[in-house]
Amino acid sequence: MTRNTMGSPTGTAALRRAIAMTRNEKVSRTVARMVAKDIADRRLGPGSALESENDMAKRFGVGRASVREGLRLLEAQGLVTVRQGLGGGPIVSEPSGSEFGDTLSMYLQANGIQFREVAEAALEMEGLAAAMLADRIAAGEDVDLTPLAAHDLRPDMSNEEVTETATGFHSALRNLTGNYVLDLTGSALAHLYTDRMLGAHPEEWNEKEREAFTEPHRQIHDAIAAGNAELARTLTRAHMREVIDRISRQNPRILDERVEWL
Repeated sequence: MTRNTMGSPTGTAALRRAIAMTRNEKVSRTVARMVAKDIADRRLGPGSALESENDMAKRFGVGRASVREGLRLLEAQGLVTVRQGLGGGPIVSEPSGSEFGDTLSMYLQANGIQFREVAEAALEMEGLAAAMLADRIAAGEDVDLTPLAAHDLRPDMSNEEVTETATGFHSALRNLTGNYVLDLTGSALAHLYTDRMLGAHPEEWNEKEREAFTEPHRQIHDAIAAGNAELARTLTRAHMREVIDRISRQNPRILDERVEWL
């Protein structure tokens, strides 16, 4: 695999000046910020190999320990993966909503946030996503809604498959908006919501509960396909509210639980 030298038009001297100008900031954080910027500027995709720690240390004019710590900061955020052993080294990763959700859960725990707020935020986020997607259709954009239709429930599905299919519909919905910020943030909330709230559901979803997913999803799909943003938002919010209420009836204390760092 060819490694990227991560050079820039301003050259190594400029990079070292940038390091020197930010000495009030921890050096490892400055290194992490520069590596992240370079990944974005060069549009390096997942799997792209970065230069070695030694090369980074020489180019930035810092110690390997600072480079290593900077890479660990990026790894903790899901932006890079540092492979060990022969042929290893840092490579670009693709941050996911679940990783963002893990980080978010740490802040929520520190502030004593309850799952009630997570559920309310997820409800509004999903409604917004449905409206945005419907607006794209209304504006005449050629959007393939097949991913939404692909997440229909079947009677023979296991409880795990029901959860995966139901959440898959909403994942496709967020992704089809074309708005990365909404998709990532909504996916982070969904990660927290699914992990705790849907995970607390009894072993099997009964027929009525399965229908609570199936019919609303079809209605939401049809409203989006018709380009009716207000109806799509209303149906999605009502659907999310029904799911939240149903789960909270089965586990009355769940919304009052505090989020814990995942």
